Amino acid sequence: MSGGKAVFLDLNGTLVMPISAESPQDFIELPGARQAVRRLVLAGFICPVITVQSRIAKGIYSQGQFNDWFARFQADWASDGAVLSGPYVCPHRFYSGCNCAKPQPALYLQACRELHLDPCQSFVIGDSAADVFAATNIGARGCLVLTGNGCKDRDDCEHEAFVVGDSIHEVVERLLEPTELYKGTRR
Repeated sequence: MSGGKAVFLDLNGTLVMPISAESPQDFIELPGARQAVRRLVLAGFICPVITVQSRIAKGIYSQGQFNDWFARFQADWASDGAVLSGPYVCPHRFYSGCNCAKPQPALYLQACRELHLDPCQSFVIGDSAADVFAATNIGARGCLVLTGNGCKDRDDCEHEAFVVGDSIHEVVERLLEPTELYKGTRR
């Protein structure tokens, strides 16, 4: 694939908390997340959101409720220059065997096709081992944030992660260091 560069972003635990919510309106943006996305956009990255929303399958909220919330969230962030693409949503229960749950590549490759992205020039930032392994599965570099599930999953994927940081803000700071993008593995 040829095309632009992206930073694929996880939602729950990376951009917003809590990880599990009774309603999308319960999500609160994590400090520094909006500014980090704005910096990525200014650096020329497309920022698709790839998210597992198993609470849709559980009937806690509907796909429509999630989409309505995300549209407002996306517009609010875009007004500050933090432009998000998507969302690309897996609405299934964990371990359902679907082909769209992380670390499966289906949603990432869909975003690549639709947005004309090159996964080999791209990164994935998320709070779980599944996010880091998804990056490997598409030829991108995975970055782990220690918010959300990040601390719990760190031992499972730290050796695969290109960067590990306490927050998305810290990960983006390190990715945008002038020489960082051209180095091998950095933690």
